[in-house]
Amino acid sequence: MELKTKELAYLIVLAVLIASLGVCSSLKGRVFPEKAPLAGETAELAVHVAGAVKNPGVYLLPAGSRIQDAIGAAGGPLPEGDIHRLNLADILTDGKKVYVPWTLDHSEEGSGLVNINTADARELETLPGIGPARAQKIIEYRELRGPFSSIEEVMNVSTIGPKIFEGIQELITF
Repeated sequence: MELKTKELAYLIVLAVLIASLGVCSSLKGRVFPEKAPLAGETAELAVHVAGAVKNPGVYLLPAGSRIQDAIGAAGGPLPEGDIHRLNLADILTDGKKVYVPWTLDHSEEGSGLVNINTADARELETLPGIGPARAQKIIEYRELRGPFSSIEEVMNVSTIGPKIFEGIQELITF
């Protein structure tokens, strides 16, 4: 009887193996559709393009688009736009604002805005809630990571949270 139990076990294993091979061969060559977006993911993203562009506004772009694509969707930069202060290769996220800054001779002179990419510590300290320590953190952040690509990015500086940002957002540019 023991021999028959082993034979039966071998037959079951063999049957499972044959069935597995059949399933694998039936799937061979099949093309599966691309993964559908998960909940919360979108195939498109909405981006607000503002500043020195021909047609500022909100644009729908394919997921994976870059800042350069958003500026192109807005008709391209104006001659007074300083696109070289942006990282044109930065990948966009849904809800991002892309601000194309004006050249210094156009709007920032006399505007009262503090440019977080070029201001020294003294200028940064004129902002509410920004003292010497926070000013130094802003300078260190941009020296380590390069220029800010949006005013919202200043919240990535370790000592600047939403409350400080709320107080300075209308007073800064990048």
